[in-house]
Amino acid sequence: MYGPWREVIRLCRTAGHRPRWQQVAAFGVSTWVLWWVGGQFIVPETAPSALDVLGELGNRFGLALSPWGRRVAQAWGQLAPLVSVLGGLLWAATSERGQAPALLGWVAVMLASERLGYQPSVVIALAAMVGFILLAWLCSLANNRFVDRRPTAPSHNVLRAGVSAAALSAVVPLFAPGVFVFRLCRPYVATAPGAVPAGRGSDGGRTGVPEPPDA
Repeated sequence: MYGPWREVIRLCRTAGHRPRWQQVAAFGVSTWVLWWVGGQFIVPETAPSALDVLGELGNRFGLALSPWGRRVAQAWGQLAPLVSVLGGLLWAATSERGQAPALLGWVAVMLASERLGYQPSVVIALAAMVGFILLAWLCSLANNRFVDRRPTAPSHNVLRAGVSAAALSAVVPLFAPGVFVFRLCRPYVATAPGAVPAGRGSDGGRTGVPEPPDA
């Protein structure tokens, strides 16, 4: 019963185990995505675009989005459907040891949304990710050596890798608030002390309690 939830919790912990530079990038992308997605639900009639959100965030930190950056985004927007498909394939390429594709996938989806809009860009990316996973699963059924040469069930491995990729990509928007909550609650969470061997103090020195004699 608790197996799937334990796996989700484990993947959420894995999402926080990144190199330092990737944590900084994940925090920035997470803030960008969360603001953008939140605007689609809070004010759907006047929801800001991804570049509008990026410009607003830049203004708050004293960094303005240059016209060159907008021209690059518009150039990519002309290939919006392909960029959205690329975002979905990057989501599918995400793994526990390689989480950077999830960040790049969200950036690609947001760039594609400038031309397609929020819902179409996300739907196309999800379809590309699910389609690639299903294709890999079907190929693994046709050839047991497609993923792994060992005598295991590779189709299960493909599905598990797909679920992990989807989960790690889905938690990207929650990375920034998760870091905030963790830093907020960390001073109030006590860690149970480790067991101290008999005859030893917590600093490693000997105590006044004699050790039992050897049998």
